[in-house]
Amino acid sequence: MTDKTNQKPQITYPCSWGFKVVGQDEDALRGAIKECLHENLNPDSGDRSFELGFSRASSKGNYISLTLNLVIQDEEERNALFRALADRPEVRMVI
Repeated sequence: MTDKTNQKPQITYPCSWGFKVVGQDEDALRGAIKECLHENLNPDSGDRSFELGFSRASSKGNYISLTLNLVIQDEEERNALFRALADRPEVRMVI
């Protein structure tokens, strides 16, 4: 029997990818996401469109989440964008 718990998923790039980004201030969060996209997407792939939409607010209204959908070119780009988003002070969590 093969233990599959330590295996990485097989992802074929380029592919559509979604990030859920959580923060407190929607405008600041949107700005941080757009800056991360500008700084971390592979410039050789040209201009790329993305969808950035409101996902939900917490029950007390302290946090909101936005969903970012775009085509990712490779694993390096996906990981770089994830790290860049997670490192922003406006971002509380990236899923």
